[in-house]
Amino acid sequence: MPRLKLTAENYYSPEANLEYMSASQFKSFRRCESAALAELRGEWGRKETSALLVGSYVDAYFSSELEQFRAEHPEIFKKDGTLKAEFLQAQNICERLESDDLARMLLSGKHQIIKTGRIGGVWFKGKFDSLLTASQVEAICRRFPMVQALVPFGGPMIVDLKCMRDFETIWDEETQERVSFVHYWGYDIQGAIYQKIDNRMAPFVIVAATKETEPDIDALHIPDQDLAFSLAEVEALAPRYAAIKQGDISPVGCGKCAYCRRTKKLDSIADYKKIKVMEE
Repeated sequence: MPRLKLTAENYYSPEANLEYMSASQFKSFRRCESAALAELRGEWGRKETSALLVGSYVDAYFSSELEQFRAEHPEIFKKDGTLKAEFLQAQNICERLESDDLARMLLSGKHQIIKTGRIGGVWFKGKFDSLLTASQVEAICRRFPMVQALVPFGGPMIVDLKCMRDFETIWDEETQERVSFVHYWGYDIQGAIYQKIDNRMAPFVIVAATKETEPDIDALHIPDQDLAFSLAEVEALAPRYAAIKQGDISPVGCGKCAYCRRTKKLDSIADYKKIKVMEE
């Protein structure tokens, strides 16, 4: 059992990230073990971009923490005190979601609930955007009967809020094909982890909104069989990533990411024609 008890204040702390795996941390290790470990050690870090802050703004709006978020992020304002353009758009996204009855009801559960659990013998943490009770889900089903198919016997529901550029498919270099944004960004991995640590087999639903001038919105269900497939991957890889965190196994770099480019060491002189063949 981890020694650190998670709270809203320490959830994102280095100590919490070392003691617990999370969906985002797991996905970081899957992309590049070396970069993920360097980030945990404070040797490498991704900058907090405006795109990430827009998503955080929308999260804060629906968890009733917007005033606190605005106070903690003065960089979202212009010199005259008004919101910068991208955060005016974030506010527009919030209002668009709230204007839709189904989206609003899906996002009306308990917000930012912290849960932990073991997967593959590794302790995971998760912070849930909207945990709906069985009675809330029942009310949604009465208003929108087609939702009943997701909960034929009743029960709770896990809802995650996502903001993205658009809903188009994305080119995946690894598989050399265009894939759903859900798969590309690993939302199926996140859903599998959340469903497992929630321990109730509740349906996992994404409420999504785009950052387009006129935001598009959608509510997407990831089927349990897809989550089961993703969970098997988490169970298989989590022990290795935990061992890397503990220093028992050396990480393997991807050789392509910014961290690998930054730390690359030359040890030979290559034939340029071979480099070209490898890139093709």
